[in-house]
Parts: sequence; C-alpha cells; structure tokens
Amino acid sequence: MAGFGIYFDALSGCADRALSISNQFKSMADEAPPAVSLSCFGTLGGKSGKLAAAVGKLEEKIDAEARHAQKNLKGVEGALHQVVTNIKRADNPDNPDNRVQT
Repeated sequence: MAGFGIYFDALSGCADRALSISNQFKSMADEAPPAVSLSCFGTLGGKSGKLAAAVGKLEEKIDAEARHAQKNLKGVEGALHQVVTNIKRADNPDNPDNRVQT
C-alpha cells in the first residue's frame, strides 16, 4: 500500500479506548440501584406510586441504553482490530502479522 501512511498504533489505541469505555458502560449497567418504592417520596398527594413507577421505567431505559452502548462499543473495538489485520494482510499476504521471519 505504497503512498499510504497508516498508523496502526493509533487504530489499536482507538480500539483499546473503545473497549475501556465499553467496560465502563457494562459496569454501569451491572450496578443495580436500590429499588424505588412509593415510600421514597412520602405521600405527595397520592402520587407517590406514579412517581415511583416513572422512576422505575427511567431506570429500565437507562439500563437498556447502557447495555446497547456497551455492545456497540465492543463491536467498534473488534472492527478496528479487524481493520488493522485486513490492511496488514493486504499489504503483506505472506506475513500478515509482520512477524520476524527466521
């Protein structure tokens, strides 16, 4: 691939960063907050139950979004590593990992 400046370390660094952030989203999704019940809000004129239900739905959505982000970032990590592998394979099909030949 003459004429191209490909920075494999940068691609690998981006992949590693995507994996790191993916793990943060996984940790966030795995940490279940304490259950929210109507007692958390006092009486609130009889609306405590509705507020507790709304907070519960919000927590479910946050959990789903965090898991979705984790899955997608994990995919980005794998794709970036695959780009590096594919370029090396195309550039040097006999030695795609750039191993020292003995």
